Amino acid sequence: MVRFPKPTCEWVLHVSRSRNEQPWCVKTFLDNHTCLTIRKVRLYTVSAIAREVESILGSNPGIPLLALQDHLEKKNQIQLSLQKTFRAKVMALHRIEGDFKAQYSILREYCEELLGSNPGTTVKIHVERECNHASPTRQFRRIYICLGALKEGFKVNGRRILGLDGCFMKGPFPGQVLSAVGIDSNNGIYPVPYLIVEAETKISWEWFLGNLGDDLGLDQQSYFTFISDRQKS
Repeated sequence: MVRFPKPTCEWVLHVSRSRNEQPWCVKTFLDNHTCLTIRKVRLYTVSAIAREVESILGSNPGIPLLALQDHLEKKNQIQLSLQKTFRAKVMALHRIEGDFKAQYSILREYCEELLGSNPGTTVKIHVERECNHASPTRQFRRIYICLGALKEGFKVNGRRILGLDGCFMKGPFPGQVLSAVGIDSNNGIYPVPYLIVEAETKISWEWFLGNLGDDLGLDQQSYFTFISDRQKS
């Protein structure tokens, strides 16, 4: 028995079906309202909204929150709060993209796959101990990746110049992505290594360039040019 929106209203809809799973049958229907109609539906929960918007976010995860709210209200002819829409969007994105902490926990497995499928690849992970030194877990700090094929190809055909740049990461675990991009013999862009660091600091840049120098075989006598994002050599 469902009464909408108040128990004192005469509007009644009663449906049921038999045990042999026959289609639903309307037993009672009184289409007579004695109350003001509202558009707030309590049964339209956050989990129900999340299931509905999964297909939308799968193809357009960056859809604005107001646009998503307007779409749901027009489609279902209901009133939906912005906070409820936000919670449903977060839940749907969590189902689509997975848990960030769970992704970090399988980082070593990802590195093992890179090493197994790309011979000569260099992967280095820097972690920190927890406050409790007896704890077996470690806190992720930064990671450096240089694929073997890109490394060997740059040594053979790359020009002795690299551009260094970084970009910010958004999400619950922010950081920065640093990369070194060279030029091949055909004047095309040639990516070499990439890494994720906690921030663009002197320590992170030293760690990056030290690993890059080891991969490319650079020393104090090497003749090489580095250009930063501000074009300062």
